[in-house]
Amino acid sequence: MLQRLELLKRLQEVHLSHEEGLALIQRVERNSCSAADYESLMQVLQASTEVSQQLSQELPGPRSSSPQRKAKRKRQLAKASRRRNRRESRRAS
Repeated sequence: MLQRLELLKRLQEVHLSHEEGLALIQRVERNSCSAADYESLMQVLQASTEVSQQLSQELPGPRSSSPQRKAKRKRQLAKASRRRNRRESRRAS
């Protein structure tokens, strides 16, 4: 939890309004960045990569729920097959 607070503080250290961020993106796209633009861009990238790395470490790995689904599907198919067999045996009688 403490690491998350540190990461949030790191993100808050980047002082860019929405308009300033859009303007920075446009300057990067046009290759007309100043030294201050590069500094801002580096701060944003470093903070965002640290946050995404921390979040990816905290998230649990993918659960393997496929065996349960396969078993459930097999039961459904078996049940449907038994129903068909009962219907066919009733028609034959």
